[in-house]
Amino acid sequence: MWDTRKKKQGWALRHKLLVLPVGLLLLSACSSGGYVPDAGHGSTAADGATTAGLVIDSVSPARGPSTGGIKVAVRGRRFESDFRVAFAGVDATQVSLTSEEELSVTLPPSPGKLGLVEVKVRRPDGKEAARSDLFSYYPGQLSFGTPRTFAVDSKPSRLALGDLNGDSKLDLVVASRTAGSLSLLSGKGDGSFDPFRRVSVSGTPTALLLSEVTSDQALDVMVACDGGGASVWLFAGKGDGTLLPARSLVSAQAATMAGGDYNGDGKYDLAVPYFAFAANGIGFLNGRGDGTFMNNGSQSLPSGSFGISSADFNADGKADLAVTLYDDSTVGIMLSQGSKFGSPRLVPAGAGPHGVVAADVNGDSKADLVVSDPDGGALRVLLGKGDGTFQPAVMLPTGGSTPQPVVAVDLNLDGLLDLITVNVGSAGTVTVMLGKGAGQFAPPQQITAPGTHSDVLAADVNGDRLPDLLLPVSSGAMVSVLLNTSR
Repeated sequence: MWDTRKKKQGWALRHKLLVLPVGLLLLSACSSGGYVPDAGHGSTAADGATTAGLVIDSVSPARGPSTGGIKVAVRGRRFESDFRVAFAGVDATQVSLTSEEELSVTLPPSPGKLGLVEVKVRRPDGKEAARSDLFSYYPGQLSFGTPRTFAVDSKPSRLALGDLNGDSKLDLVVASRTAGSLSLLSGKGDGSFDPFRRVSVSGTPTALLLSEVTSDQALDVMVACDGGGASVWLFAGKGDGTLLPARSLVSAQAATMAGGDYNGDGKYDLAVPYFAFAANGIGFLNGRGDGTFMNNGSQSLPSGSFGISSADFNADGKADLAVTLYDDSTVGIMLSQGSKFGSPRLVPAGAGPHGVVAADVNGDSKADLVVSDPDGGALRVLLGKGDGTFQPAVMLPTGGSTPQPVVAVDLNLDGLLDLITVNVGSAGTVTVMLGKGAGQFAPPQQITAPGTHSDVLAADVNGDRLPDLLLPVSSGAMVSVLLNTSR
């Protein structure tokens, strides 16, 4: 048991709930995105050659918006100035010969096709070369459908997705803070869910993790709680969408937790920041692979935490931790030492850092951090240097009040990570910032989503490869699903 005997001052802050790290069971925070990820980058092939030796070797960039209008380089052999270039059967404009091996063109709008399309180069005499594996259209306009609502227990606050019944469709787990319960909804694979089944939780649930920890190939549910007698609970999955009775893993008041193989033994472990007056800290539980865990001790923290995420920050092949420290205005970076973690190195991260997600937002293969700063009304991006240190935080105002959860995912399948947050002080919207590459983001877009929300998930729940949005309507008894209709 970790010391939680006394109450933390200002504990009203813990009612600001935090999104869980992305990438456990939903979507990888570093998802490559796209209908066919990284199609055509640097690839070469002999198909596409004609008897005249005309060949297409590559197309750069290998993705383009369905609205067209960007410059594209088509590289190959035996090109001349009077050639025509077509994408999905539509002729490109402004075709110019850069060299015998490259044509520069302006991409035409897609004729309604997304994903991989045929690229064709044609000579005036009709001879041509074509490739269908080098270029993909992605949606040029981000849009979401009208919210669809599904009933759950009252005042839902936390969400998690995973296949609980083995049908290869995402199911939904919803924690209701005030009701002290979980709602289990089986997914149909078309963006809809079956009526919920209620599971009681002893305590006030604040965080969820889904993973297989009992070696039976069925997903299990872990729930962190606060309040009197709070524990971290394990609900072992039966593989049919139902759960076994809860078993307490440790007594602790927690607002968040993270999971992964933290000691390199191939088994799922837990890291749980906990609250205790004058004794805040983070505790570690090493999994044994059978649903039981061994207490691996704890470390003190200078503040309570609402957010934790893990990634390899120093390129040593081991998972490290980033923990937000709200009262300290920092993020604590805890580098793995194998079986233990080092003491936190404190990195400034805004007025009151809350949520955090680790993701490579600038494409340099180094883990970066995106931190929500509700007191500053912004997200803050800290680019990783690859050695466990980070560049100073860059502030991204959200255009709303009190952003808390933060998610990094490729919403429009252009191969660049986008950011999503919920401004819990501004009801009725979700904020999206589209990635522009190199760690840069477009100004915030507000997506209409009636009600107040304390969490957000992004995942493809209808099978079209576009990530959809799921939000608990914290002021009612439902979850909203916004299907991604981008085209």
